Amino acid sequence: MKILSPGITAQKVNGALKIQTKSHGLPSLSVGEVVEAEILENPSAGNIPILFKNKKTTVYSDLPFKKGEKIAVKVTQLHPKVILRIVSDDIFRGSNVMNALRSFRSNPKMLSSFFMDATAIFNPDNIGEFEPLIGRENIQNINERIASLIFSRESLKNPFFLKNFIHQLGYLFEKEIGEALKNKPGRVLSIKNAGQTLKALLLKISGRLQAQTAGDRFPGSEKLAEFVRSGLTAIETHQGLNYLLQEQEGKYMFQIPLLFPESMGMAEIFVNFNNREDTEKKGRKKQSVLICLDMDALGRIVVETVIEKKKMYCTLKCKDHNIANFISPLLTELGQTLENLGYKLGHLKCSVTTAGVRAKHAVDALQPLFAQDSVDFLV
Repeated sequence: MKILSPGITAQKVNGALKIQTKSHGLPSLSVGEVVEAEILENPSAGNIPILFKNKKTTVYSDLPFKKGEKIAVKVTQLHPKVILRIVSDDIFRGSNVMNALRSFRSNPKMLSSFFMDATAIFNPDNIGEFEPLIGRENIQNINERIASLIFSRESLKNPFFLKNFIHQLGYLFEKEIGEALKNKPGRVLSIKNAGQTLKALLLKISGRLQAQTAGDRFPGSEKLAEFVRSGLTAIETHQGLNYLLQEQEGKYMFQIPLLFPESMGMAEIFVNFNNREDTEKKGRKKQSVLICLDMDALGRIVVETVIEKKKMYCTLKCKDHNIANFISPLLTELGQTLENLGYKLGHLKCSVTTAGVRAKHAVDALQPLFAQDSVDFLV
């Protein structure tokens, strides 16, 4: 959000503001100060009248504010621009969600890093002295859950892999527990199913490890407990991130660990329910799916897919003709698999392009969301 003093006009140029006259009349501010602003009118072309320190001021913002909302911001910089960071507001509904956004921005690969280490750490052959503490059954359950969440050649046989991934990782853990407590029929089964998610299993052993960190019987338990907490943080970060994406843009983002013959990679999958209000009115269901792959042998590959009802349009993009020549013969088998699942193909092709492959990672795609975490005031 960029603030304009009364009487000043501004023109948006390449995402910035060109100020026509010198700003004046702003209230005094100091670094570290927390200020409340009230939204006086709904945004019009990005311009929003607000009440700021008892002064009416016009600001510019891409955020979806509404008339009557109040936001609290903290002054972090005064020159050359006044920079404020959102402390709490009605849009984000609490600091936990915003903390998830900041956590992901600082370490976007935290979930894939956890999976890479977890397969070795929770291997029954490596767990050693911690087996009595964690429990053989818990170790077995964690290993099975981790294996089910990694996409491999075996996963190709499961058309519901992504659906299972969302449930088994723990994205819906709190929701499932809450619904189970509300509904008596099937409550025990629902709680049992939620308890087998990776998040639930990590929470269970985290409690056991925490009880032992102060003791001498398991001297390495503190380090293992920290690793388990990092896994829980990674999962909760993705829960918060997807909450924001769904609320603000109607999107979801999933990071899927990929198992290659000699290493583990990651696929970033973005699902966008295009124009949700329009499609609901017209009775048409349209989704776009963006899959970003980064592999040692093939480099970066982007898969852009649009699904409308049961018709699919799919384009794979790479930056080298040799890679395209390798992929193209495999599309026949992929197309047959999709048709067996009930889809009709509008097109399925592989193209060579540099622009379509560049800057297609989560941090780049989520920049509009990250921008909502700060406010720029022009003095």
